[in-house]
Amino acid sequence: MQVANVLEQRARHQGRQRKRKCDGRKPCATCVRYEYQCEYTASGKRASLVHLTSDNGPETLPRQQSWPEVPPSVIQLQAHPLTAPGARFHHRGILDPVKTRFVRANSAIAFPRILGMDMESESIPRLHSFAWNLGLRSEEQDLPVDVNSIIPYSEFQRLSAVYFSTVKRELGLLEEVDFGEKSNARYANTQGYNELDLIILMVAALGSFFSSNPHPREADCIQIVKSILITKRMAVNPSYQIVAAWILLTIYLRCTGRPHGSWVASSMALHQAEASGLHKEMQTIAVVYPAASAADHKLVKTRRKLFWIARALNIVLSFEYGRSRVTFDVVTTKKFAPDGVGFAHQYVELADILPSDFVDREREPDPPAALGATLTRIEEIQTESHFITILKADLAFAIYRRLWLMSLTDAKDRAESILNIGKAALIAAEALLETRTPWWNVLHAPFMFVCVTLAVGTPRSFSYVAEAMALLDKIAEAYPTHMVLEARNQAVAMVRMFRQRKEKELEALSALPSTSPPEDAPTIGSGMSQNPCLTDLDWTLGLESFQWDTFLNPQLVMSSQQQSGFANNLSLTDTLGF
Repeated sequence: MQVANVLEQRARHQGRQRKRKCDGRKPCATCVRYEYQCEYTASGKRASLVHLTSDNGPETLPRQQSWPEVPPSVIQLQAHPLTAPGARFHHRGILDPVKTRFVRANSAIAFPRILGMDMESESIPRLHSFAWNLGLRSEEQDLPVDVNSIIPYSEFQRLSAVYFSTVKRELGLLEEVDFGEKSNARYANTQGYNELDLIILMVAALGSFFSSNPHPREADCIQIVKSILITKRMAVNPSYQIVAAWILLTIYLRCTGRPHGSWVASSMALHQAEASGLHKEMQTIAVVYPAASAADHKLVKTRRKLFWIARALNIVLSFEYGRSRVTFDVVTTKKFAPDGVGFAHQYVELADILPSDFVDREREPDPPAALGATLTRIEEIQTESHFITILKADLAFAIYRRLWLMSLTDAKDRAESILNIGKAALIAAEALLETRTPWWNVLHAPFMFVCVTLAVGTPRSFSYVAEAMALLDKIAEAYPTHMVLEARNQAVAMVRMFRQRKEKELEALSALPSTSPPEDAPTIGSGMSQNPCLTDLDWTLGLESFQWDTFLNPQLVMSSQQQSGFANNLSLTDTLGF
């Protein structure tokens, strides 16, 4: 019987080149260990049934042992994904999905491993910060957090419901069912340290902030999260929970603190996202070791949401505050799809169209025109969210401030769009005020609208000042805080200053001498001054039949009869002194 060489058919290309044994898996252990591309030769095709030939005719070999299908851990760019000449530079990265550590291949902590791979060593160094310093001080240890003693489970359920009905709806972070299951399990066993505690505390704090009945330990939740994030977790590899905690802290600080703190937190969230490799799709990273499945849809969705929400927060805060944004050389992570319920995708869309303040004149020779195009795109976005409607106004006002400083002409040309967006924001802000939903832009948009209407300086823009001031008064009645009263008083002062300037301008114009306009006397030397009798002359005398069309169009060909008539009329003008 002639039997096909099954082992030869199952041999792998890389293993045969390096004379290493293949165990038949996909990928095989050799390729996983040395991070080769695991592939068949052109003739080596796997089949569930291998047909053999014997003297008695064809025969079927029993099905071979079925090995589990594991997605490849390596993207083949060249002969080797990292060290091959000509490999695309932005794909030269290493991700450890267990520790969620991502670095470029040129990193100091990656080079020992890459060198071991290149030498095909039997003990390849792990991805580790070898010799980073002398290690003269011990590293801080994580202390356990008893979330049940801070926020009892019944209270957490109430605050969590507020979070998911308010924050999740607008910014899309966390999946309610999945988070509910994990938080329930954590409350059932609160022993030891768990990074989920940070998410639980932040959800409770945000739920308390948006609740009509705030929790008395809201501030304690924030202090614990800050302490862990800043003093402890900055020194170790970030996890997805750490990235999420920074995002939630950014949202809380934007609602409660000064602009610098929220901007710093947004930058930290994005730096932690980069450290976790969230800006790269798993299949575009050259080496993922240990192997992680790129087909885990829940993991893929989580990674995409964390990155794009963190990036959007950083861009919007930087654009409003006038600070630098965190940038990346290459982003391969795809945007998450709309869920049909919330509006996080519109928040990301608005952030994504904002131009950078650091303009490259070669790429964009006309920055005012680019800002105008961005304003048009913002105006075209339609939404049912009051929060996004007010956010559109915040960004439109930010664009107008730039246009006003760059070019007064461009600012005046787009004033109507700014006023339309601002008017819609006043309606949305009043709707949120009625439901006592204290998003930060409920106050910020009306205040900035007052500033913008004064800067526009047209009768139509002035017509909105009273409406915006009335809304600021309502906000001050509902939230009589220092921040609100300060903004309301400053708006009143600015309107007063603007009125005083206009009054001074009017006073300067009123100081001009009030003289009657001079009479329009006839020019000296004209026929009228020499012959006053001409004032009573009937100027239409004899001109009823005058052919004005012919007179005014000399290109027309006149007959001899027309020429004779024209001469007769001309004699009349001679008698009149012309």
